[in-house]
Amino acid sequence: MPKAGKILADLKISEFIKDMGLAIAEAQAKLDTNSVDQTLRLGQTVLPGMPQNLLSLGLQPAFYHFQYADLEVNLNVYYSTTVDVDVNFNYDRENESSEYSLETSSASGSATITVQDGEGIPPYACLALVANAPGHLTVGTTSYALDGGVGPNSTGLPVTRQDTLWETAQELLVALRNNSVWTNQAAGDLQGVFMDWEMQSGVTASTNRPDLYAINRSVITVRTSPQAAPGDNLVIARLASVTPAPALLLPATNGTRYTSAAATVGAALTDIGQQVDPAAFLVVSGGDCNRAIYFDTDIHDVPTTTYGTDREPSSVLDAVAALLAEHPSATLVLEGWADQRSPPAPGYNQRLSQKRADFVLRALTSRGVAASRLTARGMGATVSFSGSDLAANRRVVFQFTGVPAALVARTVAATAAFDPTGTDREARIVPRTRAPANAPTTAVVTFRGTDFTQGTASQGTTFAVGATAESTAANLARAIRDANANTAFGAFARGDRVYLYGTGDHALFTLFASKPTAPVLSAAGSIRVARRFGDGRPPASPQPRDTLVIDNVQLVAVEAGVAPQPGQFTLGVTAADTARNLAAAITGGSSSGLLAAGIQAQSAGNIVTVSGPSGTMLGTSNPAAFLLSGARIGGKPSADREESSERELRALNVDAHLAVKYELSVSGSSTIKARLVAVPAPPQFLQAIGDYLQRWYP
Repeated sequence: MPKAGKILADLKISEFIKDMGLAIAEAQAKLDTNSVDQTLRLGQTVLPGMPQNLLSLGLQPAFYHFQYADLEVNLNVYYSTTVDVDVNFNYDRENESSEYSLETSSASGSATITVQDGEGIPPYACLALVANAPGHLTVGTTSYALDGGVGPNSTGLPVTRQDTLWETAQELLVALRNNSVWTNQAAGDLQGVFMDWEMQSGVTASTNRPDLYAINRSVITVRTSPQAAPGDNLVIARLASVTPAPALLLPATNGTRYTSAAATVGAALTDIGQQVDPAAFLVVSGGDCNRAIYFDTDIHDVPTTTYGTDREPSSVLDAVAALLAEHPSATLVLEGWADQRSPPAPGYNQRLSQKRADFVLRALTSRGVAASRLTARGMGATVSFSGSDLAANRRVVFQFTGVPAALVARTVAATAAFDPTGTDREARIVPRTRAPANAPTTAVVTFRGTDFTQGTASQGTTFAVGATAESTAANLARAIRDANANTAFGAFARGDRVYLYGTGDHALFTLFASKPTAPVLSAAGSIRVARRFGDGRPPASPQPRDTLVIDNVQLVAVEAGVAPQPGQFTLGVTAADTARNLAAAITGGSSSGLLAAGIQAQSAGNIVTVSGPSGTMLGTSNPAAFLLSGARIGGKPSADREESSERELRALNVDAHLAVKYELSVSGSSTIKARLVAVPAPPQFLQAIGDYLQRWYP
């Protein structure tokens, strides 16, 4: 008859518990997916006659969470054995010896400690410029007066108000930076200042020519200069040798012949490109490109139009997209870079360079390039492009694979050819825009019921079409601004984009302090404090004086840069650094006798695995920063048993009767309890959804 233990093992209680846990996890995943879908629907739904979507009106989705799930199993096991023995024996001699020992020892188990975030940054605060009006700001010992400021304390460094809120915000940004350590001064109240434009009003526009003007929420992107304007076409010329000397013929320009006597292919293409299109020609030779996309300080989403000769980033992006279209098997690596000024937080330049590369990748995919052909890499900070010119290092460079030596330049010509021709050289014209067959000739952009029409000069609601997308965007923004003078609505241009703003839109400044003790921050007038200086770390990150408890011993966290004493560990720049320091403190504590012998720890990423006697107690003063896999180190006690017996019988006569009766009864019941509660959507999640919708959904 089977033993009771086997019966219990056959019940497969562990599998039952596992199936229940997986079922609850799947249910939670479906609930979360449904909540995300609801959030997207709210963000995409705009009621008739209203500019805002339901999400911006305050409707928030409900998120549900299984607060707990308990499985209760009750088993009643009855097991009995009845033995009836009747033995009669006699023997002449019997020798017997036996040994028996039983020893119980504790098994060594393990537990994990997951370190959250850990990316410490200096104290920071946020303030907003909400109107193009006088204001006053005090940071530490420095005051800033916007057009004289307001109130009794209206003195300080003067900041001149400009024509638009955006331009005024730029002036304030410069003033803040000029009095900060960021500019390498010996002292200052701030370590760094960054500005973002916060779009709250939900204003938008429309156009009858989406091939020329792409509109995504409050952003109008000028795709290219319109049809029949200079630079409407692209000439793509490929060259493999300079013998005989190459000459590019563009018949539509009265037979102009562009020649070069340069000794190398790359130099010849550069020579010809300089003659055809001095502003924005592109040359690829040996995979390297002569053009790059440049960015202003701390900017990653809008290329600059003010640096060097590369002042038309949209034309460069058009040329890259056209060249990749001509070579379907070619691939492109985008390398993002930042300058080497001291960042406000560790890893900031690396992330900034990656964002710049990602932006260029999105700009190319919007021009029809498959994302699978592009690779974006953030390379961090560098001085390799220039040791003295910081702007030269804030760039994204192009590295081509599978593209022969080629020239791409703007031209009004309809045809092109190399003269004399050869098998190693070719030239053709590629139209930059392809308007829909039924598209109206005159492009119109409509904003707040007013039509802004392309023309030859900026007058009233007619805006001039420039030779480039950037100049056209600037003219369109100026026309919208003039038409909405003395209202809360307006526009400003950044590169080939026009940003529309209205009531509630503002410039948000993030200020980083230079010392652990943040300076005082106050504001008045058009400047509002959105967030005061804090400790600079997300709530889940480890803090100084946080403790990890192992049995009765506390390990205390200390600031980065402080040499840890016995019983302390140093907070790192990242979660992985903190985990590594914590693991070293645990292992060192065991070796020094501070912790029990046998306790060891090792880190992998941001996870610390602690091993030692099972049952060792674990705890922390900050459970949001240090996630424990259990309150104790897991594992069960084990028993070591040894037994031996030796018996010798002689002349043994045995008469035995044995009767054995077994009885086994198993009964039980199980109960599953689960509580489902609604929790509010995290603000960070709603912000991420808003950013996602703003970027990808018009």
